[in-house]
Amino acid sequence: MKSRLDRKNLSLLVPLTGFAVGTLFVGSSYGPVSAFIPFWASIFMLLTCLFVILGFDRIGEDEDSLQDAQTGSNERPSSIRVASSLVWISAFVFLAYFLGLVLAAIIYTFCSMFIFGGKTFFMAFVTSACLGICLFGLFEIILEKELYQGIIFEYLAEIGE
Repeated sequence: MKSRLDRKNLSLLVPLTGFAVGTLFVGSSYGPVSAFIPFWASIFMLLTCLFVILGFDRIGEDEDSLQDAQTGSNERPSSIRVASSLVWISAFVFLAYFLGLVLAAIIYTFCSMFIFGGKTFFMAFVTSACLGICLFGLFEIILEKELYQGIIFEYLAEIGE
C-alpha cells in the first residue's frame, strides 16, 4: 500500500487544513454544548484533508489511470457547470431563507440525488427524509437549539398568535 503526496491539490487543501485547525482552536473555547458541532466538523475536515494530501484517496489506482488523471486534470470546468453550481447553491440559500434550514436541506438533498445523481425516486426520498429527521433530532432534541425556520413559517406563526 503506497501513498503519494498530492501536490496538485495543495493550493486548495492547505488552506482548508489551516481552516480546520483554526476552527478547532477557536471552537475549543466554546462551552461543551456549543463546541460539539465545530469540534467534530473540524476533526472530520482535518482528517479528510490529510487523507487527500497524503494520497490515500488514490490507493488502488494503477499507474495508467493516475497519469490519465494528471494529464486530464488541466482541463478547466465549463462555464455552464460553474454557472449551474452557482445557481444550485443560490437555490439552496433561497429555500433556506423562505422555508428554513431543515426543509431546504431535505429539498436540496432530494433534488441532488434524484435530478443530478440519477438515484431512484425512492432512494432520494428516503435519504432526504432521514437527513431531515437527523437534523431535526440533532438540533432540536439533542442540542436543544432551534434552527432557522424560514420567513414563511415565522410569518405563519405571527398570524397564529
